[in-house]
Amino acid sequence: MADTVSLEELRSRKVRLLDQLGSLAELRPGSLVSSYRKCGKPQCHCSREGDPGHGPIWLLTRKLEGKTVSKVVDAQALDVVRAQIDEYHRLQDVVRELVETNVKICDAMLAGETEDDPERAEKRDSKAHSRRKSKPS
Repeated sequence: MADTVSLEELRSRKVRLLDQLGSLAELRPGSLVSSYRKCGKPQCHCSREGDPGHGPIWLLTRKLEGKTVSKVVDAQALDVVRAQIDEYHRLQDVVRELVETNVKICDAMLAGETEDDPERAEKRDSKAHSRRKSKPS
C-alpha cells in the first residue's frame, strides 16, 4: 500500500514532533526495581526462614558506558522517578517517529517530490516513453 502523505504534510509533522521534543519535562532512563535484603545478624527477624528480609529498597537501574549502575531511591520519590522514566519513554517514541518522518521526507526528496521544482515532478509523472530502441538480437 502506497503512502499518500505529501511532502508538505511530512514537514508539518516534523515541526510538530520537534515542538514535542521541546516540551518534554525532566526525564531519565532506567527501571525501578524493589529489593529485599538480609542484614546477616543472627538475632534479626530477617534471619528466620521464610522472612523476605528488610525492604523494600527501591533501586533505579540503568546502563552507563556498558555497565549496569544502580541508585537507591527513597520511597517518597517513587512517583517522581516513575514520571521521569515515563517521560524518557515518551522521548524515545517521539524520536522514533521523528526519524521515520525524516526518512519519508528524504525518500520523497530523492524521488523528486519537491514543492520548489514542479517541472521535475511533472516529468516524473508523465507517461512518455524513451525513444531509445533496444539492439536487435
